[in-house]
Amino acid sequence: MRVLVVDDRLDNRYLLVSLFKGHGFQVDEARHGDEALAKARNLPPDLVVSDLLMPVMDGYSLLRQWRADDQLKAIPFVVYTATYTQEKDRKLALELGADAFVVKPTDPDDFMAQMRHILGQAQAGTLKPPALSPDTEPSYKLYSEVLVRKLESTSIELQARIEELTQSQEHIQRLNRLYASLSETNQAIVHITDPDELFHRVCRIAVECGGFSLAWIGLLDKARGDIRLKASFGEGASWFAGEQPFYTNDALRLPVQFAVSDEQIFLCNDLANCSPLDAYRELLDKANFRSAASLPLRLKGELIGAITLFAAQKGFFDDALEALVKEIAGDLSYALDNFAKEQERRESEERLKASEAANRLNARALEASANGVMICDIETNKYPIRHVNPAFERITGYSGVEVLGRDPGFLLGKDLDQPGMVELRSAIKDRRETGVVLRNYQKDGSLFWNELTMAPVVDDTGTVTHFVGVINDITERKRYEAQLERQYNEDALTGLASRNLLRDRVNQAIAFAAHQHKKIALLFIDLDGFKRINDSLGHLVGDAILCAIAERVRATTSDMDTCAHLSADEFAVLLTDLVRPQRALAVANDLLLAINQPLTAAGRQFDMTASIGISLYPEDCRDYDSLIGNADTAMHHAKEAGRNTVRFYAASMNAEALHRLNLDSRLRRAIDQNELLLHYQPLVRVSTGRVTDAEALIRWRGSDGKFISPVDFIPLAEETGLIIPIGEWVLRTACAQTQAWTQEIGVVLRIAVNLSARQFRAKDLVKTVVQVLADTGLPASQLKLEITESALMEDAAKAASILLELKRLGVTVSIDDFGTGYSSLAYLRQFPIDQLKIDRAFVQDVTRHADSAVIAKSVVELASQLRLETVGEGVETQEQQAFLQSVGCDLIQGYLFSRPLPAEEFAALLRAQMQPIASV
Repeated sequence: MRVLVVDDRLDNRYLLVSLFKGHGFQVDEARHGDEALAKARNLPPDLVVSDLLMPVMDGYSLLRQWRADDQLKAIPFVVYTATYTQEKDRKLALELGADAFVVKPTDPDDFMAQMRHILGQAQAGTLKPPALSPDTEPSYKLYSEVLVRKLESTSIELQARIEELTQSQEHIQRLNRLYASLSETNQAIVHITDPDELFHRVCRIAVECGGFSLAWIGLLDKARGDIRLKASFGEGASWFAGEQPFYTNDALRLPVQFAVSDEQIFLCNDLANCSPLDAYRELLDKANFRSAASLPLRLKGELIGAITLFAAQKGFFDDALEALVKEIAGDLSYALDNFAKEQERRESEERLKASEAANRLNARALEASANGVMICDIETNKYPIRHVNPAFERITGYSGVEVLGRDPGFLLGKDLDQPGMVELRSAIKDRRETGVVLRNYQKDGSLFWNELTMAPVVDDTGTVTHFVGVINDITERKRYEAQLERQYNEDALTGLASRNLLRDRVNQAIAFAAHQHKKIALLFIDLDGFKRINDSLGHLVGDAILCAIAERVRATTSDMDTCAHLSADEFAVLLTDLVRPQRALAVANDLLLAINQPLTAAGRQFDMTASIGISLYPEDCRDYDSLIGNADTAMHHAKEAGRNTVRFYAASMNAEALHRLNLDSRLRRAIDQNELLLHYQPLVRVSTGRVTDAEALIRWRGSDGKFISPVDFIPLAEETGLIIPIGEWVLRTACAQTQAWTQEIGVVLRIAVNLSARQFRAKDLVKTVVQVLADTGLPASQLKLEITESALMEDAAKAASILLELKRLGVTVSIDDFGTGYSSLAYLRQFPIDQLKIDRAFVQDVTRHADSAVIAKSVVELASQLRLETVGEGVETQEQQAFLQSVGCDLIQGYLFSRPLPAEEFAALLRAQMQPIASV
């Protein structure tokens, strides 16, 4: 269950968040009503708990808007307050729709019991909104009551501050005047129903009550890009309060232009020293304007203008005064929203009345229309069809009798996941008009493209009763558009991307990479000696070769990459979202191998090679033309180096590329020549001091007898895919060796084998484990598979499914390096795991850093609660061993006991144990 906590005080939010999370809830936070509405509309909670006294939008206003929102109104709303504690406060909250009114502080257990009771009622459908008294409408009166409560609360705060502040009497009087101005403004909002009258009244109040020299309201004309006077009051600046417009793109600007252009408040307490207003300093001094604030006005969230206030006092606005003028602007915007809603309602009524006279004519036009028309009612959630015209029958193949009473969704067939359906559902829910393009299906199953327009029909009261859908069959237009798109984006010969599409994709990738600080690579591929084949054997043979090469390029790359045919013998591959440039080299090497495979065309066999150049963004260049030009240059360097090779545009990358090519070649040879071997590191059980487990660790001893570090070759194997055969070899070798020790020595040992992220994602992992256990005869209970925390969290849902399959085999599952990855403790309950390995970084610091000790202890305690084993790895000192033993760690591994040993030395260690281990 998800709870939204709304409170402007961090300490209050912290207490509530901790309480809810302690009871298993997910919690979102908001500092005021405006932020709460935005978060709830994006991700609706199951319950909202809100304070009342908050800036920007208080709890009463939030509650009113919450109950007015169709998406949110059914969600339980609890008021939790320490300021509004009187009976009339509670009554007002309940009348506005609160489901509970709780006074701070309250007993946590009682509080949570009440919250669970409310949630239970909501889930059972028995939670009823409190009955509203007859005088809670209209909305103006209700809002007036809310404003009065806000003013009373503000008055209390102001009185408390007045006692503490040592500021001058002039400041106090200014604060009181503006407070009175806010009160008068709110009264005007409640009683005035004409926007122009309200604008003039607000300006007059600001000057006469608020102590401002000039109040000015200007409205924005987006088409012209200017701001024009709508209302003003005060003296001292005829040049400002006149009829001339102010343009948003002027180089010289006044406060109103800053507020409108930047869409945020402009406030200055010292106009004489405000450098952005230097051009107007003489005029501002002449008008005796020393401070100014310009605040944007909005209508339904859209900027429409600003209210600008000038004062004769320098330093006029402190935090309290700034908050009050913000509230004036906010309340004025709210009033404009109400005016707009009322105007829309009246206009809708007028349109409906005007349309009644034309209904009979429209009915005749409906039947004669070339477009299909269906009328659906909204009495149920299925929106059954009540009428269709002849064109509907012609387009869909269904007769009117066959579709009456059916949900129009049957035209979608099984093709439900369409982008247009999101907008269509939203429009129907909001009871508004919309237009979408959908894939629909005729009675015989044939596809037709439907340009659908849906519009609501309202009755005399303004209530939507039906929807009218107009079907325009645009199938032929879509076919033509698809043909044009293919011609523009697709190479006619190979079916790969064209030059045009490659340019578009590269530009998009550059834009994304620049925003996300990623890398991309462009590979330029040129077939070696192709011109000779084309000239000697003809274009038909050449085209067949090109199509075969194109298919190999496509098969070698991923769906995320873009493969393009640039010209006769030139191809390109775009690689996006690169973590390291080495991936580009790995892909290029795979392409060389794929292209070099024997190829048959026109009854003849060809051995093709290619030269590949690689250019990187942002290292080499930052635009498409430079990127492809640099890749072309690098390709020519590859040809000069002897062909059938790869070169980077940057010389430094070539040195690394050659090193990696050499290492890759050596690793492939090492697999073939059995240069890989396993060492085994013992794990000691703390309770007995005996070796019960071992971890198999891969080693590579080159032909020169020197060991090559796994840090160097394991990442390469991961990138090239060699980790899959290597990993299977490790698994098979470790299981066979463990079974041999069991039979020869009589020790039942559990062997741990590490799985890389790529191995874990392999689709045949479980099948491979089953086959290895069957071939080696090792019982599943003696095999432990170790997976890193980060590998599990790449796709948690899929990981849980794979782990469950492994657990069903009877193998042990361990999370390696726990605490260094995502640390998503919530998933520990979902993952079927047996063991947590505390990362060596924490173990080595447990006696030196208190934080590491706390983390290690917490992991052991958490594992104990979840009935999991724990392993402390990297133990090198007696102090580390003592600490892990004191906190209850089950197994210990590290150089304190033994380094990783060759198989024969590990066997000697097992024989040296006084007694065989009967079971794990």
